[in-house]
Amino acid sequence: MTSTSKRPASSVRQLLAPALVVGVLAVAGVLLHRTFRHLSWAQLGGDLLALGPGVAVAAVVATVASYVAMTGYDALALRYVGHPLPYRRFGLASFVATAFGNNLGASAVVGAALRARVYSGWRVPGPAITRIIGFNLVTLGLGVAVLAGGGMVQDPAGVGQALRAPAWAVATVGSVLLASVLGYVGWAVVGRGPIGRRGWRVERPSPALALAQVALSTVEWLTMAAVLYVLLPAEGRLPFLAFAVAFAVATVAGLVSNVPGGLGVFESTLVVLLGSTTSSEGLAVALVAYRLCYFVLPLLLAAVLLVVHEARRGGASRSSLRVPSVLTPSVLALGVAGAGVFMLVVGDLPGRPTLDLSAVTISLAGLAALLTARGLHRRLRSAWTATLALLSGVTVVAAVHGDVVLSVATGVLSLLLVPARPAFHRGAVCVRPRSLVAVAVASVLVGVSVWWHECSRGLDAPLLAASFSGGTSWMDRLVLAAGTVGVVVGVRWVVRPRTLGPRTVDEDEMAQVSDIVARTGRCLSQLAFTGDKRFHFSPGGGAFLMYEVEGRSWVVMGDPVGDPGDFRELVGSFVAEVDRHAGRPVFYNVRADHAELYRECGLSLAKLGEEAVVPLADFSLSGKARTNLRTCRNKSRRLGMSVEFVAPADVEPLLPALREVSQAWLEERNGKEKRFSLGAFDEEYVRRFPLVVVRQEGRITAFATLWISADDAEVQVDLMRRLPDGPNGVMTFLFVECLLWAQENGFASFNLGMAPLAGLSTGATASFWDRAGHLLWTHGEQFYNFRGLRDFKQGFGPQWRTCYVAAPGGPALPNAMVNVATLVGGGIRGVVRG
Repeated sequence: MTSTSKRPASSVRQLLAPALVVGVLAVAGVLLHRTFRHLSWAQLGGDLLALGPGVAVAAVVATVASYVAMTGYDALALRYVGHPLPYRRFGLASFVATAFGNNLGASAVVGAALRARVYSGWRVPGPAITRIIGFNLVTLGLGVAVLAGGGMVQDPAGVGQALRAPAWAVATVGSVLLASVLGYVGWAVVGRGPIGRRGWRVERPSPALALAQVALSTVEWLTMAAVLYVLLPAEGRLPFLAFAVAFAVATVAGLVSNVPGGLGVFESTLVVLLGSTTSSEGLAVALVAYRLCYFVLPLLLAAVLLVVHEARRGGASRSSLRVPSVLTPSVLALGVAGAGVFMLVVGDLPGRPTLDLSAVTISLAGLAALLTARGLHRRLRSAWTATLALLSGVTVVAAVHGDVVLSVATGVLSLLLVPARPAFHRGAVCVRPRSLVAVAVASVLVGVSVWWHECSRGLDAPLLAASFSGGTSWMDRLVLAAGTVGVVVGVRWVVRPRTLGPRTVDEDEMAQVSDIVARTGRCLSQLAFTGDKRFHFSPGGGAFLMYEVEGRSWVVMGDPVGDPGDFRELVGSFVAEVDRHAGRPVFYNVRADHAELYRECGLSLAKLGEEAVVPLADFSLSGKARTNLRTCRNKSRRLGMSVEFVAPADVEPLLPALREVSQAWLEERNGKEKRFSLGAFDEEYVRRFPLVVVRQEGRITAFATLWISADDAEVQVDLMRRLPDGPNGVMTFLFVECLLWAQENGFASFNLGMAPLAGLSTGATASFWDRAGHLLWTHGEQFYNFRGLRDFKQGFGPQWRTCYVAAPGGPALPNAMVNVATLVGGGIRGVVRG
């Protein structure tokens, strides 16, 4: 029962999304380099000042108007969900979510998370927050449709010139966009109730609300486009509507790319659309000024407001904001990331003292700060140590060079990190030989890069400027790439959370598990013997949790097992251990008995499905409701089928025949063994349990293993297999005989197992998980026989008992469920094949 190493497919999945983002950035970078390679970065500051105060004020006013209009999205959304709030509250949520979402990438996810964070502090229910987020996305789409569609219809020739498309095609697309907006408004005016099927519904907004959405979103998009428009040189500038269409296309491209702030993607798209009408120099200056005005300034203000909000949320008054309570790891990470961006972009230090560093070296330090900031956000102790050392070094170097601003900024951040040390409690990485090799290689790459640029002095420009400069030699580019790779690899290893070693068998541990299960275990507790789980014991040793790690999720199978008096301490110590590893605790297939205990640990309960339990005291095959069961039993007997119940001691001789049945069943399904939440065909595992065997003319055609609870009150079927060419109804026959056998032997109930996703809520207050799960249950028959399984179990007249998953709420829940599905399916292929 030893574990295997981490699956290669998992690493491929983790690298795929970053690789796509890097690929998009690379294409954008090449295009921008070709367009702006002749420009001098040294003149950028003067070019920005040359824009003049009038242009700057106009851009700032348009920025303010755009963000104020964006807060109106939430005003309309709160009216839509029937949960009004004062403007000072929803205005804060909207502004912070928008400013951070614009800058951090994956803006829909980041904005949703921050809105959920702020609104939850104002007691807005979770389902209402989900509807607010969806409503805001619709409002955003309406504005871009009006802006782009209106511009295309009003001036198809001018827009066609910008988009490199024929006028007729532009007019057609514009008409479709405007028609979609009119259709939405028409549905709001003359529609009859919500749209959707069964549990998946979208409530119809009022006509006034729909019109307000269109008007407000259009204003927001127009003001956002106006920020960049006023910064462009007047000579050769497109008419505003034609420009606004190009701006909308570029913005959407940046959003879809998931690159932070759409950086590079937005600019390269505009270069393609506007390059022939606007000078490259004027466009470059306008784009930099636009980034500063619309992205950087709002982000700084949002960071201050978020700090104040978190301080008040933590109980501090306006007059008593204590530093340790305000400076959460996330806030400190934001400050370090800001310093990193400054060093990465600016790079150069004033003066030429004895201790002289090139701009490339300072930029590499900025890149390292950006990477360690992520580790600070995750509360890693190693990230705290690395960041403190890095900032202290930069402070000394900046002070020697006379750079007062950078020295003060990094010095203050270093001082603020010191008292925050207890917050960074998560463990360091597990040192392995290949990790040491990676760090050694990274150190050599960084060392070579620093040595080259300090000794040659052939290149002394910030990293980004040097990368895009046309005067950079191929050798300098190669060394730049080596230094960048070295920093990324080295810092990634430093800030990586500690990982668990391979799972191994401990005979004393398994003896302790066996003793606890034999004394107090439910039927589900028998999964402790599948050989694919780790164990976490209570301090007193009277209870345990069985779990495995997949991705960031530490997935516990079922409720705690053992002495109930140990459960609180057991669950608390497990959650603390998961937190030290920067993981995510997930309790899979649990009952409501311990719901409060899970909630005390900060977890939310989501319905997973329903478990069918048949009370045996009154079970009978007589009566109209049991006609199908009687018919199946009688038919099976006429076909020569019989049932045999085998004690664990007598299973050994049957194993070869059982293996043939199991292998045939797997081959017919073209699948693989499931794991974790049910048993697999392993001879050591199968011989532990009683067995029910169905024979036809002496040949085994089906079998199942039986779990028995420690109090001998309940029986449950686990591993089930049948021959593909066996008689129809053999599994129904098997279940009927099992129920009668359990009844004759004095058991109180028979557990038929869970019907996944059954019974999920579909009302107006249903959560996103409930709605998504119900949609899959309704329309996902090609993946899994959800309805058929529940209908089959319903034929036995069971009582349905709700099963839950306890996990962190919000966006973490879907990720956790993907990890659970991967564990159960034995990998992604197992999930897809079913």
